[in-house]
Amino acid sequence: MNANRIIDMIVRQVMRRLVTRGVDKGFDLAGRMTRKPEQQDQPRDPEAERRMAKSAGGQSQSMKQAKQLTRQMRRFMRF
Repeated sequence: MNANRIIDMIVRQVMRRLVTRGVDKGFDLAGRMTRKPEQQDQPRDPEAERRMAKSAGGQSQSMKQAKQLTRQMRRFMRF
């Protein structure tokens, strides 16, 4: 392996990380911009919090991840 290939690999990895980080920041910004003002600081019901914590205790890790992904996707579906 020559030095040129090593430098190319390093540059490719750094660029991939930078682009990924930039895309993530852009989606976060777009998600914040599309929220309505009444949705931003909406306090949760303590009873609902307790029920959610209780129901989440028996779920598998993949189910928790699926629910989290669904919540995140809902935020971006308003475009």
